[in-house]
Amino acid sequence: MHPHQELHSILFDIGNVLIDWDPRHLYRKIFVTEDGQPDDTKITWFLDTICTMAWNVAQDRGRSIADANQELITKWPDYSAEITAYYERFQEMITGPIAASQVAFDHFRSCGFKIYGLTNFSRETFPPTRERFAILQKFDDVLVSGEEGLIKPDQAIFNLAIDRFGLIPATTLFIDDSAANIATAMQLGFQTHHFTTGSQRLIDGQGIGGAISNLARA
Repeated sequence: MHPHQELHSILFDIGNVLIDWDPRHLYRKIFVTEDGQPDDTKITWFLDTICTMAWNVAQDRGRSIADANQELITKWPDYSAEITAYYERFQEMITGPIAASQVAFDHFRSCGFKIYGLTNFSRETFPPTRERFAILQKFDDVLVSGEEGLIKPDQAIFNLAIDRFGLIPATTLFIDDSAANIATAMQLGFQTHHFTTGSQRLIDGQGIGGAISNLARA
């Protein structure tokens, strides 16, 4: 964003921007060595081979959890308990809000910006997640991929957000942790901020005034 560019709205991703989500948080409790330590080799194998990100994305695109589980259990019956745990214990994958982002969100709100969500999330797991975290209840509105059958980084879901929320991309800041999603947003004319662990430290280190300045100029 150019320093003189007006900013009217904020469009937040949710997972790993506002809340910390990682399947490993759960599977470190499930796959353990004889001495009770997380079996990182087994965890990596399981998430790379069975409950993969591509499989998870299908639920974010709208497939039911029941159908997703059935697909994998048919292929991997010996891992049926570990497969079903993915969604039965989904909330254990989320450790909590990301503090720096919560501060930035609240400051954006106090400045009078409209704040919206655009998230890749299963239609079945998003409602309990939103109920659990107060920050997810503060949006002016939120668009969930699994409810729409559309998913980032496809342009279609961004265009739907533009239409539904009445956004003007040039005056909307899009914040996401995915480079692919940021690239699509930039193609559509959004101001963007690629959220990373480095940017979290920047926010923590400079305080909210510096955070807003850096977000606005990214």
